[in-house]
Formats: sequence, structure tokens, C-alpha cells
Amino acid sequence: MKFFVVAFALAAMLCAATRVQADIPQGETVRGIRCDRMEGTAFHIHAHLAIYDRGRAVAIPEDIGRPLFSQCFYWLHTHTPAGIIHIESPVVRTFTLGEFFAIWGEPLSRTRAGDARVRKGEKMTVWVDGFRYGGDPNGIELHQHTDITIDVGPPAPKPQPFTDWKGQ
Repeated sequence: MKFFVVAFALAAMLCAATRVQADIPQGETVRGIRCDRMEGTAFHIHAHLAIYDRGRAVAIPEDIGRPLFSQCFYWLHTHTPAGIIHIESPVVRTFTLGEFFAIWGEPLSRTRAGDARVRKGEKMTVWVDGFRYGGDPNGIELHQHTDITIDVGPPAPKPQPFTDWKGQ
């Protein structure tokens, strides 16, 4: 009996891991954004994203937009866990936070940013360059040094500006 319980538990974990991996794009085009062998050079800017879940920082993983087995770069990607979004595209166009989340494989709405979800009686506060943003966060445009903070639940103090661009 113990064998079947352990086998069932391992199968459940494997299915959960497979589902999560399946949500993350693996090199296919996402919302018109390709995954190319090299980073684009026609358009190269950086934005910053910070997410807080009830006051605790949520990690923005390194290598978002860099699929492990596809060996390519989406035009929106990260290199480090600092929250800096690299926009390196072969075409000049406006990109959005919603496109970045789609490449990340995480949900974004007025009540959710990845695993950070609004609970009953709470709200999600979005800040763009130090100002409250009242629209759909998917539509936030990414420009050079756009600084985005998403705060789920209390508290939601005005964030300190991000300044650690390291020459980017």
C-alpha cells in the first residue's frame, strides 16, 4: 500500500511540474514576438518590474524569455533576477507588460500578477514611474527605464524609484 501512495504522489508531482512547464513558451511566437537565435539590435531598451505580495518581494526570475532547450531569445527577456526587462528587438515598436507576462508564462490582470493574488477585501496597486496606474496592467507600455511596481494586498506605499540600471 505504501508503494502505491508514494507512486501516486510522485505521479502527481510530475503532472504538476509538466503543467507548469507547459505554460512557459518554449520558442514559439508569442503575441507576434519571435524567439530568435540572437538578441535584436534595431531596438534596445530596458524597463524594471518589481512585484510585492502583501509587502514581501516576489522574485522575478533570471532568464525569462530564454527557453532552456530552444537556445533562443525572445525580444523581451531577463538576464538576472534584478527585475530588469531587456527589450532587444529586430523591429522598432511598442511592447507591453502583458507581452512580457505572456512570455514569462504567468497571468496578469487587475487582481493577479503571477502567483500574487488579491484576496477578499484587498486590492492590487500598480505604480508606473512613481504614479498610480488605474488601467489594465497588461497595457502598460515599456519604454526606456519605465519603472513598474505591482503591490498586491496591503500595504501599498509609493515605491522608491529604481535607480540601479548599471549603465543600461
